Amino acid sequence: MKELIELGTATRPHGIKGGFLFKLINSQDSILKKGSVITIYPLNDSSDISKDGKDIKIEAIHFGNKTICYLNGVKDRNIVEAMLPFSVHYPRSEFPELKSGEWYLDDLVGLNVFNLDGVEIGKVDSFYDNGAQSVLCLKLKGQKLELPFIDAFFPYVDIEKNKIVLNEPEYD
Repeated sequence: MKELIELGTATRPHGIKGGFLFKLINSQDSILKKGSVITIYPLNDSSDISKDGKDIKIEAIHFGNKTICYLNGVKDRNIVEAMLPFSVHYPRSEFPELKSGEWYLDDLVGLNVFNLDGVEIGKVDSFYDNGAQSVLCLKLKGQKLELPFIDAFFPYVDIEKNKIVLNEPEYD
């Protein structure tokens, strides 16, 4: 089975000719393009997509203030509304090769978190984009903490060693 990475969601239609508004985790540098085959999964029971997912080809995609996507065989708003809401996934094997020292945010999930003294304090649980930056969600000492993924908080990442270093913020 291919490893699929979630790229975002579709929760709203666009226009009357079968368009979807995609909310992508990374809309600035998306790997999606015309002809890409994505896998979509329903977000709840109101979607008529099978819980096993559906592979579908992108007929057209436009990036800008909004990401508007047209999928193969979807020609009117009624079909769009029946499919919504769904999550958008893409095979990891189709991602571009990374240069040395680079990683995808998805690679950070599951890394062990260490403080500046080298003591393991938790794990990276997930991430999201808040519109201004990527945010890592951490599970530390039984608590959850969300911090912007910036050098000031995360000065060191080593995917091969399954390690990320956290410069812990001051707590009150």
